Amino acid sequence: MKKFVKILNLCLCYAVFVAALFIFLNLNISADIEMIQNLSEITPELLIEIEKEFEAEPQPDYESEKTIIKKHQTEKKIIKKFKPIIYEPTDLKSKNVPILMYHTSSEKEPAGLRGLYVKPSEFEKQLQYLTDNNFTFCTFDDYYNLNNIEKPVIITFDDGYKENYTEIYPLLKKYRAKITIFLALSSIRPSNITQNMIVEMNKSGLVKFESHTNTHPSLSAISSNNARLTDELLNSKLKIEEITGRKVLALAYPNGEFNEAVKQKTKEFYLFGLRKDLGMHNTIYDNYEIRRIRIDRNTPLETFKKLVG
Repeated sequence: MKKFVKILNLCLCYAVFVAALFIFLNLNISADIEMIQNLSEITPELLIEIEKEFEAEPQPDYESEKTIIKKHQTEKKIIKKFKPIIYEPTDLKSKNVPILMYHTSSEKEPAGLRGLYVKPSEFEKQLQYLTDNNFTFCTFDDYYNLNNIEKPVIITFDDGYKENYTEIYPLLKKYRAKITIFLALSSIRPSNITQNMIVEMNKSGLVKFESHTNTHPSLSAISSNNARLTDELLNSKLKIEEITGRKVLALAYPNGEFNEAVKQKTKEFYLFGLRKDLGMHNTIYDNYEIRRIRIDRNTPLETFKKLVG
């Protein structure tokens, strides 16, 4: 009788265990089914939103230079990535190169802009003269090959204006002329130059975009703030490369303002730094104090001819 009671108790315990196990498994299966049903509701758009939430980072507050460097991996990797071997300096012989500095173009100039708006008709005459006199239109991609070009000229436009697209770009296509636009990221907006305009001009092969910083500050004034200076120089470079898919090699100092600290920081990310003055450049001069010839609304064609040599 006692054996029978023990066997009965064991059977009851086993039955309870099996029932509990069944309930547990059933609940988990239901949960899995529910999870699968929920997963099936996730759309590609929802996944993109989720990814953006995870990748979103607060804007740097310039606490330290390390904050900015960490954002773009490490300083050593950045330098290795953005200074390809094919652009390493070679022994250039002394050669004069006219590097022309413009801003924008319009037949009617807004008040107070100190001649920044060169007339399209005058710019066309200048392009015609350069073409007729066998100048070769170059960019900074060609810099280390300038000794092999008989009459190089580099045309630059600073800041980034919509007129670079509406007025200048059609003339470039007409004369097959190449220019460089030093773009400040703050210039990219619907009422001015847009990303679509930049992409179209870049794809043409006639316009090379280089950096003019994020917000066009006085770099000398912020040079003691390493984090701010790094962000202005590096973020603009990375963004332009993202938009164009081409290496950014040169920086034009906003308003031509720089000091030794700015030069040294520029060397970390660029191969060239440009002034806005001093006239004719020579290839033996400092690559981080490249000279330019300013061409403005009041530059007559005869003066232009003398300036380009």
